[in-house]
Amino acid sequence: MVANSEKPTLPSDSIPTAQTNGKVHNLLKTLQLVNNNKDSLTMDDLVLLLYGHSAFQNLYAGCELGVFELLWEHPDLSQAEIAQQLQLAGYPTKALLLGLTALKLIQKVGDRYRNSLVIQMLFLEKIWKEFYDVVLFEAKIVYRGSIDYVDSLRQNRNVGLRQFRGQGADLYNRLHEDPGLDQVFYNFMGSWSKLVNPLWVKTIDFSRFDSVVDVGGGDATNSIALAQAFPNLKITLMDIPDSCKIAQRHIDQQQLSDRIQVMGTNIFIDEFPKNQDCFLFIHVLVIWSLADNTKLLRRAHEALNPGGSVVIFNMMTSDNEDGPLMAALDSSYFVSIPHEGGMIYTWRDHENCLREAGFTQMERIDCGFWAPSGIIVATK
Repeated sequence: MVANSEKPTLPSDSIPTAQTNGKVHNLLKTLQLVNNNKDSLTMDDLVLLLYGHSAFQNLYAGCELGVFELLWEHPDLSQAEIAQQLQLAGYPTKALLLGLTALKLIQKVGDRYRNSLVIQMLFLEKIWKEFYDVVLFEAKIVYRGSIDYVDSLRQNRNVGLRQFRGQGADLYNRLHEDPGLDQVFYNFMGSWSKLVNPLWVKTIDFSRFDSVVDVGGGDATNSIALAQAFPNLKITLMDIPDSCKIAQRHIDQQQLSDRIQVMGTNIFIDEFPKNQDCFLFIHVLVIWSLADNTKLLRRAHEALNPGGSVVIFNMMTSDNEDGPLMAALDSSYFVSIPHEGGMIYTWRDHENCLREAGFTQMERIDCGFWAPSGIIVATK
């Protein structure tokens, strides 16, 4: 077996002729990809994939049991001291710290433990809560439905939805039938939005608009951020009625009800507000099929004033459909659970939908963030 750090090569005099059998020919092509750094999977990578479920459970346990917060407040504790502080027995503490150390989430120096630099930065930048909410969402929602990923692929539908009780046609209409689960979801969406909202709020000049419609605006985190950044805007938030109840509460708390109107609706059936300057699709067009996305964008195009714009913001897959990794992995969630037909689409996919909807002027903006977030602005 080739060592992980080596790149296999063949001597020039061993390269077969055109009569080479198919298996050797395929091996040669693979070796060429390795030498070109396009085939870089190692056995260590494969181990992490094989035990990926355990890797996440160690991360979740570290969050849920308070290991990272403890080491933030009291770095360089011993195993015994950590066990005492977390009120865990010695044996489970030993197993947990082994997992967290091997995953590089914490560092062991001598017989003392401290957080890795990346974990420390989450605390220093005051975004630990937001990160923790993402972990809880993965643990409580994504893991539950992803067990049906293979069946979802085979049946071409979101089979994992069956893991969530209720009669709603999608995850969003079932969350409210499972006490506590809706809070996990909206905490996640709110926290994720707080992490990434500056990427689009500070990039797009919304001061040139008078009115903005936040399509599928959820708990109003996006609308509130927009209203606070651009005091001239009148904003309409559209979402299902159950989500609008949460949104209205948040808007009232921020005393923005005079500037943000909440509209309980089915965005595929009910009318879009007419004569608008901008329609926002923030983390929305990853949920549905491209055909459904085109339908929504066409409705937005029809409702826009001349010169108005649509702003799409979410993670993007490369046009080569070979990554980034986070976009690829997140697509498994959309295939399995929330609604039929969604995934993290390529830039080109979104642009094709916009063209079919009637837009001709488009701009891509890569946000350069650790999550592959991107913006497309299309103007009527």
